[in-house]
Amino acid sequence: MLLTYLANNWKYSDAPEGQRPFEKVIGLSKYGFGTSVGIGIYDCILLSQTQTFWGAANCMSYWVIPITAMCATFASVAYTATKIRGKDGYANYVLASIATGGVFHHWQKKGLITYYFTIMLMACAAGKKFADLNGLKVITLDFKATPQYTTFPIDMTLTKDPRGPRPWE
Repeated sequence: MLLTYLANNWKYSDAPEGQRPFEKVIGLSKYGFGTSVGIGIYDCILLSQTQTFWGAANCMSYWVIPITAMCATFASVAYTATKIRGKDGYANYVLASIATGGVFHHWQKKGLITYYFTIMLMACAAGKKFADLNGLKVITLDFKATPQYTTFPIDMTLTKDPRGPRPWE
């Protein structure tokens, strides 16, 4: 119930830039949290093959905390830059990308990787801002329920059974 509430009500793009900062931080951090939990589970099970609870907790926290912190940093710095500058533009997202690159560098401690990550994040953020300013929908994240079937809706057999339908069919 909490997951559906977060998915449907807290979205980053619902409010204009410079308004409702808590909604923006939660709206972006939920994607970072979900992604990092998936990466952490993959690492715990397949790569690190942790044996104890504390090993798994350590492995999960290695992924979950920094990635969620990077998402929260991006949203809060973009909001703050918009409030200080007084206008919405690409510069806010560039500043947010630089601040997020600082969190990434504190996590990975490798300068070259941080440089490439920050440049890539700037490009992606500028592309997202371009799509927002021009009304483009590149990726839609609408959570809609699909119809569920108890049986296949069509008959996929190549030949009919000569004995006829069974009682359970």
